[in-house]
Amino acid sequence: MRRIYIEKWCETANSAPLLYVYSDPVPAGYILHVHTCYAHAPERSANEIIWLGVRNGGVDVLVRARGPAVAAEGMSARRDFFVGEGDQVFAYFPSATTTDSIELHIVGCLIPLAEWREKGE
Repeated sequence: MRRIYIEKWCETANSAPLLYVYSDPVPAGYILHVHTCYAHAPERSANEIIWLGVRNGGVDVLVRARGPAVAAEGMSARRDFFVGEGDQVFAYFPSATTTDSIELHIVGCLIPLAEWREKGE
């Protein structure tokens, strides 16, 4: 049975490891079909960068990156995408400064792997 997946993660940037916001890992036996993925940092100034991607076992797969003019407006993925079991979606804010709020928002559907394989989405 599919489950609706709507989550938000928020961190406060303060040093290199905390320039990332990670989703929870996709549970074993499921695949996450991400319909909307949005990264946001309301305190940031213009001309800064945001990356969206998937971390699968330490390898980052970039979904989208954007530079100037994304600042307070944030950035979303242009298309939906799938995330495998145990993998995480991330938003990376390389130029975030101390006390900046950095956020990741995801709306999607958790699908049992057996159902996903059967229907061939």
